[in-house]
Amino acid sequence: MRDVNALVATVFSGLSGLVIDDVVDDGEVIRVAARTPNVPFPCPMCGVPTGKVHGYHGRTVADVPVDGRQVVIKVQVRRLVCPVLGCRRQTFREQVPGLLERLQRRTTRLTSQSREGVH
Repeated sequence: MRDVNALVATVFSGLSGLVIDDVVDDGEVIRVAARTPNVPFPCPMCGVPTGKVHGYHGRTVADVPVDGRQVVIKVQVRRLVCPVLGCRRQTFREQVPGLLERLQRRTTRLTSQSREGVH
């Protein structure tokens, strides 16, 4: 199993900010199930880190192709509770900077790769 984990870590190295739970080869599409790591994340309003989970949210994003096949990532992100009383942001969804930007349907690296291909 160790070799498989090393291979997944190499092939999907751009997803290192996530915990990869499963990879399924559906022929034309490679489906990756991932989640954010269970570590404190700062409130975007006040900056105080929190790990208190209010709920979960699923996001589906496209990533760079592997071996000519489309890669689709289903990411589970946490909705966290800000620990600061009086903070205007009582709850918020964590982000994965450099990998998933807010409201995007593509990973950051797929977006930048697409822009490089268009001149």
